[in-house]
Amino acid sequence: MRAAHAPAETGGSLDTPPGDRIVGALHFSGTRALNNSLDTAQTGFDPTLRSVVEALNADIERYPGPVGNAFRLVPDSDILRGRYHGMTIRPGFSMVLSDLHYTAENLYHHVCGDYMKLHFRLCGGSVIGSEQKEDVAVPAGRMSYLVQPPDSVKYERVGAESHERSITMICSKDFMSELLSPNTPDLPVPIADFLRARGPRFTHSGLPMPPQIRPIVEDILSPPQTGPLGNLMMEAKALELLCFAIKQILGSARTADSIRPRDRRKIEDLCQMLDEDTQASLSIADLCRHLAWNETQMMECFKQVTGTTISNYRQRVRMDNALRQLCDTDASITEVAFNAGYEHPSNFATAFKRTFGFSPRLARARLN
Repeated sequence: MRAAHAPAETGGSLDTPPGDRIVGALHFSGTRALNNSLDTAQTGFDPTLRSVVEALNADIERYPGPVGNAFRLVPDSDILRGRYHGMTIRPGFSMVLSDLHYTAENLYHHVCGDYMKLHFRLCGGSVIGSEQKEDVAVPAGRMSYLVQPPDSVKYERVGAESHERSITMICSKDFMSELLSPNTPDLPVPIADFLRARGPRFTHSGLPMPPQIRPIVEDILSPPQTGPLGNLMMEAKALELLCFAIKQILGSARTADSIRPRDRRKIEDLCQMLDEDTQASLSIADLCRHLAWNETQMMECFKQVTGTTISNYRQRVRMDNALRQLCDTDASITEVAFNAGYEHPSNFATAFKRTFGFSPRLARARLN
C-alpha cells in the first residue's frame, strides 16, 4: 500500500544547491524511500492516519486517541530531534503535530492519497514542489491548504538549523463532503474539484495565519493534559481550528475579488517584513516607503486581508518571538522580556498570558 505522507530518508545535505528546483532525479541520489511492512489492517488507525504510520520506518508508541489509535514518535539523532504525534479526531479527519529540530538540510517526498490537507506553521520554513508546480516557499506564520492528485508526489526541502512547529490536518473526501458542498459560495475551485472527485491538480494556497488562530495552534502543540481529558481538549481545539480555517479560506476567496492581485502581493511582502522586524524598528512611514504605498490604503488593505491591524500583528510577532526564545534558548524570562521590548517583566508576563493563555514560566515548563 502506498503511503499518503511518506518521508524519504536522506543521507545529509541535498544534492541540489539551494535555489534550484527540488523536483528531479538528482534528488533521489543518496536517498531511499522508507518502506514499512507494518500490517495496518488490525492496528486501529484511521486510514488518514494509517497512511502516516505506514511511512514511518521507526518504532512508534501507540496510545488511545479521540478515535482509534494515536501515535507518538520522539526522534533523537544527530540530524533530527523533537516530537512527532498523530491522532484521529473524527473518522476521516486526523492531524499530525510536528515539533522538530533539524541540524542538517533534509529532503522528503510525500506520496498523496485521496486527501485534502490543511497546514498551520508557527515556526520554521520549507520549500515544496511537485512535477506539476514550481517550488513554493512555506514560511512561518502561514496557514495553507493542499490538494493534489492521488499517488502524485510532493517534495519538501527543510533547511539546516531549522525548528519546525506545525500542525497538518488530513481530511478525507467523505469527511469534507459532510461540511462543504462543491457548490458552496466562495469555495476555491481546487477544493470544489476535490469534493467532486475530478482529480485536482497540485494546488497549494496560503495566507497569513490570522491572530485568532495562532493561540489554538499553540494550545494543540503544547497540550496541558494527557489521557482522556487531554484527548477531549485536543478534539475540541482541533474542531475549533478546522472551523476557523474553513471560514478563513472562504473569506479569503471573497476578498480576492475586491483586492487587486498586486495589493495582495504587497500584503504578503508586508507580513514578511513584519515577521522579520521582531524589534519593531520600522515605522509605519518606513513600511509605506519600502512598499511605495499610501498609508491609508496599506492599513485598510492589511486589515481586509489578515483580519487584524498592523499594530496587533506586530504585537503577535513579538509574543511569538518571545515564545520561540523560551522554547529554543536558555535566556531568562527577564532577558526574553527585554528582548521583546518590555522594561518590566511583569508587564511582559501580562501581555504574554493575554496572548497565549498561560504564563512565560509555564510556557518554558511545557515546551521543554
